[in-house]
Amino acid sequence: MKQFITKSIGFFLNLTALVSPVWGANFAFNLLCKVRRAGISEKGRAFLKKAIQHTLVLEQASAVLHKWGGGSKKILFLHGWESNSQRWLPYYTMLDKQKYTIYALDAPGHGMSEGDKLNLEVFRQSIEAALNHIGPVDTIIGHSLSTTAIGYCYIINPAIDVKKFVLMGSASGMDAVFSYFKELLGLSKRSITNLSQKVNTILKLPHQEVNLSSFLEKVTQPTLVIHDKKDAVTPYAAIEKILKSQPKINTHITSGLKHDLKSEEVYSAVIGFIDG
Repeated sequence: MKQFITKSIGFFLNLTALVSPVWGANFAFNLLCKVRRAGISEKGRAFLKKAIQHTLVLEQASAVLHKWGGGSKKILFLHGWESNSQRWLPYYTMLDKQKYTIYALDAPGHGMSEGDKLNLEVFRQSIEAALNHIGPVDTIIGHSLSTTAIGYCYIINPAIDVKKFVLMGSASGMDAVFSYFKELLGLSKRSITNLSQKVNTILKLPHQEVNLSSFLEKVTQPTLVIHDKKDAVTPYAAIEKILKSQPKINTHITSGLKHDLKSEEVYSAVIGFIDG
């Protein structure tokens, strides 16, 4: 039944792409930006309750920034699509709060932030607002969609004051996102073209330029890419190809952790990179 509904939505979008392309593109864009908010567990709520919260006011949304600790080194954690800041609890547990000040951002529509929609431009604005609030950051750690937002933010402004980057479960780029939705919904070439044009009216540069390869070519700061060979959400083959052309980039490749990348192995690799 779920697959039937999904394909029915795709059929409807393909039809509107023919009879009303602008309306159809706007409808598809709003649909794809709709967030199904993930719940927060009791343990997660207790973790977030320990933090000081600050609301970042954006152009058309808001985001909540959590803060723990009081050390001189500042770290910013960024979750992925339909996730929230509770995913960073294991790192909080392992980090010295006297050495580090730990920040985690709930993007609009996620966690403790208001709203029910998120797109890449709004995510970029959220990161920019967080950096303006925090000041210089020693390391940004992102997972999944947030890594694309980090790359987008950096490509637009390479002068952002960040010393290191950690990218986990990254997509190869916006084109990979389009391919995913094309296959999921059975979208026609015309539907994808119309949606592509709509997205390019939202972003600050063509979506074709927002990709992992461009970020890794331009970044001058130490960067660690963590990916799993069995990641079905952001397949490793495309990431492997990009990494082969970027020998300066640090990597930690796992097998069997899939997209979530939740394990002591990964926690230790990230903290080792932060401390190094």
